[in-house]
Amino acid sequence: MKYPLLITVTLLAVGLFLAGSCTRAVVYIDQEPDTGEYITSHPVGNASHHLERIQRSVKRITSTSYYETYLFDPDSRIAPDDVARAHTLRPIAETVIQSHTTSSGTAIVIHNRDDLVGMVTARHVITSPDTLYEYRETGQPYLSSVTIKINQVNWLFDAPYVGTFEVLVTDDLADLAFIGARIDPTSLDESVREQFPVFPYPIGRPDRLRIGTFTYSFGYPRGYPMVTTAIVSQASRDRHHSFVTDGLFNPGFSGGAVVAINGGLPAFEWVGIARSTSASREWHLVPEEDEAREHLAQLPFTGDVFVKEVATIHYGITHVVSITKVREMLEQHAIYLLGKGYNVLPLIQERR
Repeated sequence: MKYPLLITVTLLAVGLFLAGSCTRAVVYIDQEPDTGEYITSHPVGNASHHLERIQRSVKRITSTSYYETYLFDPDSRIAPDDVARAHTLRPIAETVIQSHTTSSGTAIVIHNRDDLVGMVTARHVITSPDTLYEYRETGQPYLSSVTIKINQVNWLFDAPYVGTFEVLVTDDLADLAFIGARIDPTSLDESVREQFPVFPYPIGRPDRLRIGTFTYSFGYPRGYPMVTTAIVSQASRDRHHSFVTDGLFNPGFSGGAVVAINGGLPAFEWVGIARSTSASREWHLVPEEDEAREHLAQLPFTGDVFVKEVATIHYGITHVVSITKVREMLEQHAIYLLGKGYNVLPLIQERR
């Protein structure tokens, strides 16, 4: 069945005889599902139902890491080996500071069985450094401080559900991860299968993406459910056919689903996971949050200040990990995940 795209073109009148008149020309562009070619224009017809199905399988996640920073006396001679051997650092630290960092992102449901929900996301959303050393001087073996992670809590949000998840598999180079959660059915207004539906469309062919291919991206930038459109601006950036779009990327979009349309509606195909954007980094001196809140802006600040890294996003550049790489990660760990109760074989065995 053909899906004609009706384009109305207004022809301007030329000459006094045609003054004030106009005509309409009709151009037909065919869109037919599953042609093997991804479309490069907005799809013909109403796509809202299909987009809603995809969005229900995309979930919001956060990860919070809690740290203790131990500051050492400037005259002390404490090296990393001393830190590793110490049962506790408090007796040898001059000051102890507690802090935390939180990252937000998006995860895509690919498994739902026996109240176990398995998802894929971007690795950097759910990982953080375990230990950070700060040396007194470059090339010197002695530390001025060490920061150690004491706890990490991962949260899955899907109102009315709020619960934790565990990190099961990571791929550091590809920036991918598989996470899992056991859902308590009594905490939901509907069944686990209905609340956490598996991604409803098949895996696509990123190697067939071209410059100008039209895509949709789904995620939770700043915690808001969002669907946005973009075109592929650079295809097949590596042997796994990762690519770049001109999508608007905000913090929280990492791990979001990117889909293309094979020929026409309803042939959506999952082609990648939004990973990152281009950004420049700056370092600011900031006070502790509680002190800053209580401080009068008209007065000079005399308390302790800390260095904080701030990223400035360059909008309109979104890096996408191809679904080919996602499938490769799942293949490598399929047996391990099966032992944990997560069966990813149906996704792996889809047509290539």
